[in-house]
Amino acid sequence: MQKILTHKPEGRRVDTGAAAIYAAGQRQVSTWRIGLEFLRLNYGPGRLKPEEYFLEGAWRPGLTWAQRKEFVGLTVSQALNRSLNPPKETSSIEVMVDKLATASRFAEAGIPQPRILAVAAAEQPMPHLRWLVGPEATAEFLKDPGTIPCFGKPVHGSIGLGAASFVDVDSSGSVLLGSGLWAPSEDITQEVWASYSRGYVFQELVRPHPALAALIGPVIGTLRIVTIDAGDGPEALYANIKAPGAGAMVDSLAGPIGCYAAVELATGKVLRLQDRRQMGGTDLERFPLTDTKVDGSRLPDFSEAVKLAVSAHRAIGNRGILGVDVLLSDKGPLINEVNSSPFHSSYQIAFARGILNADFLPKLRAVRARFKDVTPRDKLCPLP
Repeated sequence: MQKILTHKPEGRRVDTGAAAIYAAGQRQVSTWRIGLEFLRLNYGPGRLKPEEYFLEGAWRPGLTWAQRKEFVGLTVSQALNRSLNPPKETSSIEVMVDKLATASRFAEAGIPQPRILAVAAAEQPMPHLRWLVGPEATAEFLKDPGTIPCFGKPVHGSIGLGAASFVDVDSSGSVLLGSGLWAPSEDITQEVWASYSRGYVFQELVRPHPALAALIGPVIGTLRIVTIDAGDGPEALYANIKAPGAGAMVDSLAGPIGCYAAVELATGKVLRLQDRRQMGGTDLERFPLTDTKVDGSRLPDFSEAVKLAVSAHRAIGNRGILGVDVLLSDKGPLINEVNSSPFHSSYQIAFARGILNADFLPKLRAVRARFKDVTPRDKLCPLP
């Protein structure tokens, strides 16, 4: 059976040979020079893999060797995050990995978020939520015209896997997905229960703010705001927004690949745009789906979104670093979810700059100093 919910497509790979030839031509050096460089970075403290070297822009002309070493690979990014947070307790783990627990915490704090319609789960979720007890109840829920449009995603999960937008339903019970595919509600239900019986949440379908849609298109993209707290309260470290690709239901790699846009914290101005299908450091002049110029574009409600992200960090509590996902909706900014270990590749791709840059290092060191006595340093962490 064809997969209906979003899934990571197979066969995607970076042709490092072709990328090395292109990089060598752009920099007017030999391919041996490029190969030696990405091997040194791969086995160096940043553990930057060859595909990360090319996709995140560490290869590009004009960088010093010190600037290339500011980039880190996924394993070092995760090690850095572990060293910037306190040891995980059972209660904090639940809030971070269970979307229903996170939503409950935000509701208590009065933080706006998408409205939950129902939860399909083998065991009853929180009592105040509508519980879809089994596959039959879930199929009937999807057939109800009052349900559609809505958005579905696993209660436990990340990177957009298992998500889908449901935008219409016909008299036979077939559901139109945001990808343009029609699927019988029974087939959708079968996939939900086969893969996500621990919990699958249906919530209102969030539409982008008109000014955001004019930039990225009709499907809302997530504004990632990474927040840090060195002990004096949370503050924003950086922000970037994901622009979904054509035909995508979500803005992750689980579907058609879109773009990352670097955003200036002080103003919400879009600084640069990177097509994630191209070599990192290759600037786009226009948003692909709307043909709107990048130069001069700004995100709507951006300052309110930053304040909301800081409030979300404060509501979660004792954390040194978080990745807060905000939706710039037509109803104002909404919190989507929070990640305890944000992938800093999103920053490196969007800004074509390493996370260990001179602007960020003092702030990251201050957070590390806060937890140094309680959190052992991960052996791959680039900070002492």
